[in-house]
Amino acid sequence: MTSRIATFLLLSLALVFVSCKKSEDSKSGVFGRIVTTDGSVDGVVVKIYNIPDQANPSSDASVWSVTDAEDQVGFPFKASYGFDHRLYNSIMQDTVNGDGEFQFKNVVAGDYFVVAEIQGLVWSVPQDLHTSGGDVDMHEIELPQVVDYGEQFYNFDEDVTFESGTHYLLHNNTQVLAGVTLTIQPGAVVRLAGAKSLQIRGTMICRGTPDNYIQFLPLEVVSRDPDEWQQVKFRPSATPPDIAYTVFRHGSTALDLETNGGVVEYCHFYKFSGEGVLARYEPPRISHCIFERNGYGIYNTATSGLDCEHNLFQTCDPFAITLYNKSDCDLFCNWFRNCGGSDTSGSGARGVIKLDLVNNSEIHNNHFETSWFAFQVGSWVDSTTYIHHNNFTRMNTVMNINVTEDQRGPSNPLFKYNCFSTVDRFIIYYNCNQHNYRDMDATSNSWGTTSLSFIADHYIHDRQDDGTCPIVNYSPVLNSCSEILTQTGTAAGICQ
Repeated sequence: MTSRIATFLLLSLALVFVSCKKSEDSKSGVFGRIVTTDGSVDGVVVKIYNIPDQANPSSDASVWSVTDAEDQVGFPFKASYGFDHRLYNSIMQDTVNGDGEFQFKNVVAGDYFVVAEIQGLVWSVPQDLHTSGGDVDMHEIELPQVVDYGEQFYNFDEDVTFESGTHYLLHNNTQVLAGVTLTIQPGAVVRLAGAKSLQIRGTMICRGTPDNYIQFLPLEVVSRDPDEWQQVKFRPSATPPDIAYTVFRHGSTALDLETNGGVVEYCHFYKFSGEGVLARYEPPRISHCIFERNGYGIYNTATSGLDCEHNLFQTCDPFAITLYNKSDCDLFCNWFRNCGGSDTSGSGARGVIKLDLVNNSEIHNNHFETSWFAFQVGSWVDSTTYIHHNNFTRMNTVMNINVTEDQRGPSNPLFKYNCFSTVDRFIIYYNCNQHNYRDMDATSNSWGTTSLSFIADHYIHDRQDDGTCPIVNYSPVLNSCSEILTQTGTAAGICQ
């Protein structure tokens, strides 16, 4: 008996030793060195942060799952550029020594960001850290320079360059005057004070690279709360925007455009209470961008043409896109997720796309997922607006057709070759009144059922329900979504 007890104790001790050894093996030492332009490392602290989900829009791989023949939706966003460490608590920190060296012991296995900063003044680009046992050498981390324009600076009256690896602090409403060019190099960080704007009357060159983004951020974050800046505004005299690989975070409106045309591509618009892009006239071409947690992703009024493709719109509320008084628009290959409420909570003033006075336009081969309304349709959205080859899933209502009293024109967009799944209420709901009098062509869609009576009773509100309504023509219906490909040569869904 004594021998058995001794054997048991020895085995238990061995298991404890193995467990402890395994725990120790799963921890890492992390070390490196901070370098600065002037050689001074006074006040530099190095911090380790957990990576929050919202720092990486590509964390859900399904967002990027498109056909091999097409580009990615959005773009392969580098997670570290979507991370503002000022909004989070660090899990470990170390003050550097006189040589700029830092060291952490016993970092648990995992993925992290490492940031070096002088508190409240400047910080490094977050560095990716992966630990799985054994020491990790971060080598040298460069702390950026700071150019502070001060409280009394208002105008750039001669050409200027914002250099890579430098933070530029703007405290006031600041203008780039007509005839002046502001060149922002990849890796520059522009920080604007709360409620302040950068206004462009001349030219702003703002093209980052896939490995070195440009950033527009709040100047201050107080108690994890960003002091929201106002906007980057292009005045009518400005050169149209040419912006790429740029991050805009935490403001009122990212881009307020009074110019015509231009290009905005590979940009990330995060958490603007107003709009990501407000285009008052002819909009820029907008492609491969991420619009996340904005009031409106894109708000466009009073002119023709919007080319909007390969973008991701996520959690924009009340709308991802609003088009007013528009023609010749093409919305293609966009992914709309959780915009305008969910399929179980929302209201008539929310949805994915809001249309008023829109004609001669196409909305096709997009994916709509988990929203209150996919389309909130107002006045004069006629049959020259063609909505086709889209995929809708987990929607409360796909299309709500209303007529605003100030415009008083019927709406009957052409609605064909679409695929529906998991729609809680209506696919087409007509708000009946004297101004809606044109019938709608909604034939050749895949409704998830071939029962005409079920479609009429459950998915359509039209003259059958209210004698003052127009008619929704929905027959013939398709047997399945795959039949859309058979009939047209193009499948319903994103980027097909």
